[in-house]
Amino acid sequence: MADVDLPTTIRAVIKEPHGTVNRMNTARIPLCLPPRATSPTLYTMGFSRYVQMYLGLEEAWNAQIGDPYEETEGASHNDSSLMADEQRVRTLLRQIYMPELLRTRRIEADLRQLTALSDTPLMSDANTGTEFRQYINERGTQKPHLLLAYVWVLYSAMFNGGRWIRGLLFRAGPEFWGLSSKELSADYFPAPLSFWQVDDYEKVKGEFRSRVVNADSLLTATERQEVLDETLEIFRRCEQITLELDRDAISLLS
Repeated sequence: MADVDLPTTIRAVIKEPHGTVNRMNTARIPLCLPPRATSPTLYTMGFSRYVQMYLGLEEAWNAQIGDPYEETEGASHNDSSLMADEQRVRTLLRQIYMPELLRTRRIEADLRQLTALSDTPLMSDANTGTEFRQYINERGTQKPHLLLAYVWVLYSAMFNGGRWIRGLLFRAGPEFWGLSSKELSADYFPAPLSFWQVDDYEKVKGEFRSRVVNADSLLTATERQEVLDETLEIFRRCEQITLELDRDAISLLS
């Protein structure tokens, strides 16, 4: 393992592109909510594209690890080096697996309700979000260790910036989301906002970081650098998603 742990190194590498995307989205999210918006249509459009990353990651992750709780045997002397590497990376991906992180079922439930609430049909399914989902699946097949970049960046975003977004969504009021005042609270977000709900937040966040730090030791130096490089690709594509949303929002509202 390197002297500086992987999460800290990633934070330094992505500082500039993360700042760019964060400023872009911080300026736009309030425009999707009251008093600027009267329905969740714009939020739904943005949410439906950004969550494609999580869907792609979890598809690729599950495809690589199979049963996450199955013991991975060490390579024997008769195993090829390729097989040994595959087992090592599979061990890494199983080591960081936490059911509490997974968002796919929540996303599906949220999208069903958001689509019903939106007053305008969403744009085509072919967009930068779905393209990114396909790309993640391809990269996960080609170089499974790169999924570590997605695991850290995507779930860290949910833990960190996600808290600020939760506050904005809550202040929009339950009626905006088709909920009653009894259904939505500051501590509990049901569908169509369940994506943002993380039970035992601090415990899960701490365990998540610890697992990624430990998984770092299973990477070769070359793989570690490739993980760092992939984090920059994540933010490049996030910027593309936001810019495309700008264009599509103008078309939707015109």
